[in-house]
Amino acid sequence: MIDLALTFLRDELSSYLNSLYNLPDKAILASPAVQGGAPQPDNTISITLVNIEPESTVRNVAADRMQGTEFQKLNPALKLNLKVLFATNFTDYAESLKFLSATLSFFQGRNVFTPQNSPRLKYLDRLLLELEPTTYQEWSHLAGMLGIKHTPSAVYKVRLITIQEGTIQQRIPAVKNVKTDAGR
Repeated sequence: MIDLALTFLRDELSSYLNSLYNLPDKAILASPAVQGGAPQPDNTISITLVNIEPESTVRNVAADRMQGTEFQKLNPALKLNLKVLFATNFTDYAESLKFLSATLSFFQGRNVFTPQNSPRLKYLDRLLLELEPTTYQEWSHLAGMLGIKHTPSAVYKVRLITIQEGTIQQRIPAVKNVKTDAGR
């Protein structure tokens, strides 16, 4: 599901940037640095997963479903938040700023994606995007972890990725008849 969410965001952002500047495929799924710390190809926005955390506001309860004449118990769905880095890498620094501004504008205008407002979102219920406040120290750690130099970037929290494997943990037969002793 993580791959589907990030691929979807890449495609939506690329489509938006193409509509603004007539430049296709500017957003790519990749680390901002390749082996040895060399930057990604010029004139791209790299979308990088930098962290995964459990969603704390949604309680993960066991799922039940009716199949034929029995209830099936499943493990609770895993609800996740992704921390995603959008890093611009353009030859001209002003272009990097322009494309970062366009990225921020896009997600400010569309921070909720559902199958109803985004037909390409097929396998996910919804995605909520929030710009994450990031301190200088966090930026320093992030750049060190990724092995990159500073580039105009933003970190977003992508909320509510649901992972549900579907392995049945227990089968419970449904109640067919109820006998009462009301006539005594």
